[in-house]
Amino acid sequence: MQRDLLDALRCPGTHEESWLVAMVLEASGSTLRVAELACPVCGAEFRIDDGVAYFTSPPSLAPHTPAVPAEPYTSDMVLRLAALLGVAESQLPVALVGRYAAASGVLASFVSAPQLLINSAPAIHTADASRIMVADRLPLGVESLAAIAVDAAHASPAFLESASRALRVGGRLVAPADAPLPDGMRELARDDSEWVAETTMRASGLIELRRRAPESVL
Repeated sequence: MQRDLLDALRCPGTHEESWLVAMVLEASGSTLRVAELACPVCGAEFRIDDGVAYFTSPPSLAPHTPAVPAEPYTSDMVLRLAALLGVAESQLPVALVGRYAAASGVLASFVSAPQLLINSAPAIHTADASRIMVADRLPLGVESLAAIAVDAAHASPAFLESASRALRVGGRLVAPADAPLPDGMRELARDDSEWVAETTMRASGLIELRRRAPESVL
């Protein structure tokens, strides 16, 4: 997992949004190989092993992990996906969930942005892409993604709502045609297989607390 992603990670627990405390045990340049993560609010613990961040319990059992598609993504298919995601260049990551992760290698030719592969098949390896394994919602902070594509195996209302929260304003979400549209998103296009929508408002996230200057004593 890329070190830059660490600041975007949040505890997936159902409490106020919280950064994670990280203890890095092994790193190679900008890549975290082994690390321990903990939530200061609820005490939940997570781990990065072999460069993959696990937010599942137990870590070895990631739900909905897909097989590599029998037919690989062609350049035309990936070009269509790139157009739906609407990102040509970004400092924020583009997330590919489930079977969409198989497009990551070719997508890098069309989109100049970091990639985040979520619940991807073990056989999929893309240079410099971060990988995380999650359960039913994304452990990401507000406005931490440029765009995201979610496959049918993950398109539950809770997962899509967490994806919407993680998008920057104007960021796009691609999902199956029969998936529910999260609140705060505007549908842009739809066909028999997919819809694409964009965020229209900023979700609430971490609240920055500032110490108030003491009042002067007369």
